[in-house]
Amino acid sequence: MSRRLSYVVALVVLGACADHDPTTLPATPPTRVAPPSLATTARERLAQRLATALSDPATRAALARRLEQSHAPEGKLQFQALVRADGGTLLTALASRGATSATELLADLEAAHGLELYLPVETHRAQWHGSTDYLVATLQQDGDAPVAFDPTGRRMLLDPNTPPATPVIALVPQETDFTGGRPELASTCFDLCAPVGGGSSGSLLLSAGLTITQSHFDDDYESWLKGKPEFEYHVYGLGDNGETVQLACTGERAGGAYAWDQNDLNWSGSAMLLSESDRAAYEAQHPGAPVRIVAYEDDDESCVARVDANRVGTLLLAVDAAYKSVTSGKVEPWLFRGIKAAPSVFALLQAVRNVITSADDLIGTAVESTVAGTAPGGANWVVKTDGTRTTGWFTTQYRN
Repeated sequence: MSRRLSYVVALVVLGACADHDPTTLPATPPTRVAPPSLATTARERLAQRLATALSDPATRAALARRLEQSHAPEGKLQFQALVRADGGTLLTALASRGATSATELLADLEAAHGLELYLPVETHRAQWHGSTDYLVATLQQDGDAPVAFDPTGRRMLLDPNTPPATPVIALVPQETDFTGGRPELASTCFDLCAPVGGGSSGSLLLSAGLTITQSHFDDDYESWLKGKPEFEYHVYGLGDNGETVQLACTGERAGGAYAWDQNDLNWSGSAMLLSESDRAAYEAQHPGAPVRIVAYEDDDESCVARVDANRVGTLLLAVDAAYKSVTSGKVEPWLFRGIKAAPSVFALLQAVRNVITSADDLIGTAVESTVAGTAPGGANWVVKTDGTRTTGWFTTQYRN
């Protein structure tokens, strides 16, 4: 019998024996601008199940202990792996407290895709150690009012801008790689698994290339329910057939020399934008071709821009028009800053039309400070959107 089928059989038996009252949602749910996706609906049902399951003291104490022992940033846990840990104890609790069948619970766990569970507000993490004072919340995308459930399963909407006094346990789309670079372990890594080889990437961090040494953004582009922001810089270049291709990505989960984690509006240090090996390979294939640097706040798959293509295309075209398409850069290892302004020979509009509409935020596309006419904080590149609106800046240096 397969592992999945054995869970279904066990949970159906447990569900038949369980004595519980179905939770009833309000007769008239709040009006939505757009219908919820299958994943969003599944997340809400799971959040409600979890909220009612945590009314059990033993279940609540076990989860509080797991959260406090987590090695992941902000005490996060991978939800789908967590519910199957310890012989499926939490999975059984979710099934016995839910209003639908065990089979539907497993379907929701799959439809919701990867989820992470944690208390995103720092004061809530310090305050909650397994008490009955809690809410479980989720949301569709940044800017939405989080949907929350109390221990009885009652549904409510929270303020999207300010967290409540009651500790909130967030069940939201996964942004953390719990596997340490080993995706085959995804079903078991509810906490951080050891990285491949168990060592550090220190030797990679010393590699030559175009680096950022300072970075600033005017906003964190992140809901309080999603915790700290996941900023990324994407470097685009010219492809074989004239299309736009991504050459590199710098971000929290980029890995190796490109790993970089900015959690506040200001950052300083050293992180790779385009390694010398990647630059040399690009130059050999497309001699003299420029690159274009775009900043995102990632809410979905790491280093994949999942954005509203029409909106992003409009913003990028406005920046190109404002600066006469001098919105790219030519990487030159002999320059101290490593990159100088250059005319764009490709349109990012073509690239963003090929991505999936989702919750990632475009922060802006980089314009060299002499072209932009400003140099905030001594930066040599300014992040622009919607024409000439500044949303950030960064400083580069070429490391040989």
